[in-house]
Amino acid sequence: MVRVMNPFSGNPIEDSQNIRLRPMNPDDLDRVLNIEERSYADPWLREHFEYELTVSSISKMMVLEIHQKVMAYVGIWLLPPEIHITNIAVDPECRYQGLGSRLMEYVMDLAYELRIKQVTLEVRHNNLAALALYRKFGFEVKGMRKNYYASEKAHALIMSRTVR
Repeated sequence: MVRVMNPFSGNPIEDSQNIRLRPMNPDDLDRVLNIEERSYADPWLREHFEYELTVSSISKMMVLEIHQKVMAYVGIWLLPPEIHITNIAVDPECRYQGLGSRLMEYVMDLAYELRIKQVTLEVRHNNLAALALYRKFGFEVKGMRKNYYASEKAHALIMSRTVR
């Protein structure tokens, strides 16, 4: 179990009622965009999230709340026999407290429940914190997309993990 700290007091959150993972909804978008813009050089636009929430039939977007405030989120595409993680971010003020692990546990549990065989994602080649998180969950580099992140001319590593 991941130990999560209260971003307001700095104390551990022991009461699981204060942490909630739930489906993202349009009312979350201002907060999600705030986290997105502080997390990525090439952030998704509101229109991207709106499409995923209202149009896409393969998308599932989740938020993690602490004390009813969105602190992290994850987006996936359900493409059986694969899940593709499209987006994952944690509020910069709450990083290194296990919230990213909570989101990854959710994705892996969902994959197992749906009998998905593979989980994939792309990650910036120099995002060491994200790489460490994905490796912790058994992801391995399978390829690279050169200059995938246009504003930085940064490469994307393609990572995947088999689900058993």
